[in-house]
Amino acid sequence: MEPRLSFVTLGVADVARARAFYERLGFKASSASQKTVAFFDAGGIVLSVFGRKDLANDAHVADSVPGFSGVALAHNVRTEDEVARVLAEAEAAGGTVVKPAQDTFWGGHAGYFADPDGHLWEVAYNPFMTLDADGRPTLPYDEPPIEPSDDDIANILRSSRTFAVVGASDNPTRPSYGVMGFLKAKDYVVIPVNPTLEGRTIHGEPVLSDLAAIERPVDVVDVFRRPEAALDAVRAAIREKDRLGIKTVWMQIGVINEIAAAEARAAGLTVVMDRCPKIEYPRLLR
Repeated sequence: MEPRLSFVTLGVADVARARAFYERLGFKASSASQKTVAFFDAGGIVLSVFGRKDLANDAHVADSVPGFSGVALAHNVRTEDEVARVLAEAEAAGGTVVKPAQDTFWGGHAGYFADPDGHLWEVAYNPFMTLDADGRPTLPYDEPPIEPSDDDIANILRSSRTFAVVGASDNPTRPSYGVMGFLKAKDYVVIPVNPTLEGRTIHGEPVLSDLAAIERPVDVVDVFRRPEAALDAVRAAIREKDRLGIKTVWMQIGVINEIAAAEARAAGLTVVMDRCPKIEYPRLLR
């Protein structure tokens, strides 16, 4: 079998109604369409609507109606703003928005609508998957990123002078507290960052609310956040990298977020992940 998809056929209760819905959304019905079936070009794949009972009979299966079919079609767009616009167009055409446009757990922006027969469509902005001139997604097949070697990490520790510690804690039992103390003892400048502790001091250093509040150069942003929260911290580092001269994003042991790492690398930052400078320093810089 050649690895390609030719048709997506939706079983519908009323072919004329379904055809009108998709035409209102901008799909053009082919002249091959008939009263019992309609065909639309969907960027190289044919979308067809066919009577639900007829489709079941054709496949020799029972026409059951589950609450969720386990299938969703998708329409990718080029910007976040387009997600809400397309959902509004679908609603105006007679569809139902079942999930408004919102940020996703995987780092994109998306929402869902259902057509008049309940078929789900995801409308998505995926910053990690580009669209070609015809709107077709280009799947990445890059080699896995090369992790920094021991020499790379040693060079980072030698050349860096200032660490901004995102998620800093004033609790001596927390790892960030110990790491900050270690870095200070090795003559690094340490800037604690934590909005909930703003105005307090940790190891004698005033706590700032975020990276945007820092007014001196920073070499390394050291992230002590839950893995799912690391993306926000890394995106803040990307926003401030030129102003502060940030060169490295360092995610601590257990802080593993491949999306955050990919965005940082794409922005030209070096990424160290699932490591701790308090461990690497004595190991590499004896």
